[in-house]
Amino acid sequence: MKPLFVFLCAIVLFGCSDNTTTYTVHEQVITPRTLTFAHSDAMKTLSITHTCTCPFSWNINVLTSTQVLKDTSGYGDNTQVPISIDRSKLTADTLHSMLEIASSYGRDTITVTVLK
Repeated sequence: MKPLFVFLCAIVLFGCSDNTTTYTVHEQVITPRTLTFAHSDAMKTLSITHTCTCPFSWNINVLTSTQVLKDTSGYGDNTQVPISIDRSKLTADTLHSMLEIASSYGRDTITVTVLK
């Protein structure tokens, strides 16, 4: 009985390890990945959040030169970021554009389609 007791005490004193390490990934989360503006749509919403509790700011940049969409920015998680269009500046029947969402947690792009 005494050797078993010593063995159990050694485990408690020295502990044991399974050699696994947990890493938390800090990233931004963008949904949806595409926006389509039908003929009657003037605004859609985008969700921009992140996976930690650190301060978070972001910028939305229009990658395709157009006056239909505008750059914008914000601070903190927002599940209702308004993406508005200026339909009067639409020169073609269909506009295909890309928006880049950039923060200290990375860069993502989404596809935007605007139907005249």
